[in-house]
Amino acid sequence: MNRETDREILKQRNAIRFIEAAQELIGTIGLKDISVRKIAEKAGFHNSTIYLYFEDLDQLILLASLKHFNDYSKALALQSQKQSSPIEVFRSIWAAFAQAVFAKPEIFYNFFFGKHSDNLTQIFEQYYRLFPSEKGVFTREIQDMYFGKNISDRCYRILTPLLDEDTRLTSENISIVNEIIVSYLKYLLEEQCQNKDEGVDARISRLLTAISYLIGI
Repeated sequence: MNRETDREILKQRNAIRFIEAAQELIGTIGLKDISVRKIAEKAGFHNSTIYLYFEDLDQLILLASLKHFNDYSKALALQSQKQSSPIEVFRSIWAAFAQAVFAKPEIFYNFFFGKHSDNLTQIFEQYYRLFPSEKGVFTREIQDMYFGKNISDRCYRILTPLLDEDTRLTSENISIVNEIIVSYLKYLLEEQCQNKDEGVDARISRLLTAISYLIGI
């Protein structure tokens, strides 16, 4: 039993070393130039060792990217402590999210629209098992959204409470509204990745204005 425990501890420590090496490289050379070889060298392992802990490079990069969720996670934790209306909660979540994703567009575009972007629940759960101190304390509703399996699921979950509010949202149009929001977010992130001249604040404003118009809040 002790040997099994020791092996599990070693496995976790090695996974953390890989993730921290990837985090450092993302910060210094960016996503475009990162590779299995560079991460393995940084972590002090052979290239092939990575595949003992991660499915592929893309999964490792997603786990490493979660460090950039810290400010967003803290904002959600603060919101969870407030007694706010569903509309206020919705606005606060989107404002915090927009600030995070447009500050690091390449990282978040890859996270939400990349290879493993339909399996985010598992990514979040795996990361917070390794880095439990980074996990925020949320209300049940916010936690369900935060651990949603993909960006569409996350967005849908925070739209749902607005069905009982005075908005344009109905059970008949919620799915299409959600699709439009996700598509526009993807479009603006692509824009931000390709051309940063407009600036972060302008694109945040465009996103939040469009969402408010669609929902009627």
